[in-house]
Amino acid sequence: MGFMDKAKKLAEQAQQKLDEAQEQFNQGQGARPQSGASRFDEHGRPVTPSAEPGPTADPSAPLPPADDPAAPPPGPAGDKQANATPDPFKPLQ
Repeated sequence: MGFMDKAKKLAEQAQQKLDEAQEQFNQGQGARPQSGASRFDEHGRPVTPSAEPGPTADPSAPLPPADDPAAPPPGPAGDKQANATPDPFKPLQ
């Protein structure tokens, strides 16, 4: 018997053992009591049956006022505050 014949025979044996193990695993899964089919929401997240949907925001409700992004943040340093995230494209002075 050549090397390829032996390799093919071993591969077939390994596949047969995998099939048997898969059958045993599937039989074990069938014996367990299941708490019901898994359910998922529209985004694919699992949904638990005991979870109640929480309060949702009314889409017609007014949004809270946003801070003016152009205004400097208030602070004790006044106009010369240190910027934690400086502009990387601004030339050094």
